[in-house]
Amino acid sequence: MRTKAITLETFHAQVAAAAQTSSINQQIAEYVSEHYREASFMTASELAHAIGVSQASITRFSVAMGFSGFTDFVRTLQGLVREEWHTPERAVYVHSEWAGQKDLLVEQEIQNLEGLPDLMADSHVAAMAKAIASAKRVILAGARASSTIIPYAAYFLSKVKDGVEMATPNTPVWETFGLDPDPDSLVVAWVFPRYPLSLVTWLERLRRQNIQVAAFTDRWVSPAVHLADPVVVVPVASASLFDSYAAPFVLINYIIRQVAALTPGLQQRLEALEARDQANHAFWNRPNSK
Repeated sequence: MRTKAITLETFHAQVAAAAQTSSINQQIAEYVSEHYREASFMTASELAHAIGVSQASITRFSVAMGFSGFTDFVRTLQGLVREEWHTPERAVYVHSEWAGQKDLLVEQEIQNLEGLPDLMADSHVAAMAKAIASAKRVILAGARASSTIIPYAAYFLSKVKDGVEMATPNTPVWETFGLDPDPDSLVVAWVFPRYPLSLVTWLERLRRQNIQVAAFTDRWVSPAVHLADPVVVVPVASASLFDSYAAPFVLINYIIRQVAALTPGLQQRLEALEARDQANHAFWNRPNSK
């Protein structure tokens, strides 16, 4: 189900509303409004120390804003300012108090995975599987960190259907795709923070050429939302030196399974692939003991 996008504007409106509930919350709100980018890197205790209030006050402020607690608050804030982060700033997760407490990255990934059942029931996921299954040529596209997901998706999707290709910057497909538009082609892009400009520009060109584009991205205010249809929003975890993609990988595996269910002759294809692997001795086998 598509939920209302939270933007920095609505976040600041929530901060302003929480400020009206108590004098301490007003004090916290004033700091967060001015230093929201810095606050996105802070633990509850660090934020409390910076403002001069108790850690419990930070938790109560988070709840007053409508969040379940500080973890929910800071996770939302991180998502809003993530594209502004530079890698050196994220070293805070290595040497600060973040590293000594219960790992927020693991907590984020657990929450992301727990949300997948609802996401898998979303109509956007079914539309993605149908679009991939019906396309004769599927171009899996991405740039920088987003492109690391593509080999996994291509390897398994190719076992289900023909016509799967990969496009990343400086590859032949990236450079030449769209010169002779094919209505039976589908581009499936992974567009995650920090939203590579090369990828966004490439997708904008395809859209101008009326080439069908589908996309996975992390939120409904992503630049991919206006460049693709269908769009599947799946969260990535950001509480680490680098983003983590556990939920997207699991979702891709699920969608490939849905594509397989829509593909005629799947059993025969899988049997033929297995026979080829056996003939080529593709896998290690334990030697027979005598």
